[in-house]
Amino acid sequence: CAVCLGQNPHRTIDCVASQTWDKQFDMFSECIHKGLWTKDGKQLCTAWQREEGCTTTRHDAHHFCSGCGATTHG
Repeated sequence: CAVCLGQNPHRTIDCVASQTWDKQFDMFSECIHKGLWTKDGKQLCTAWQREEGCTTTRHDAHHFCSGCGATTHG
């Protein structure tokens, strides 16, 4: 899940966790109206969060990790 970073089966758009799956960190992102957003209001690319990633360069500003905000991994 791109929100709680857990591997338990649930839909990302339905995840309402307040902490990561292991309860170690507060959430960095959340789903709002089927979009993935940081807590400070920046939209994230949901394709970039997946293993296959996102190949478009049209919205590079949205390519950062939904768990920690790093731009080196999704």
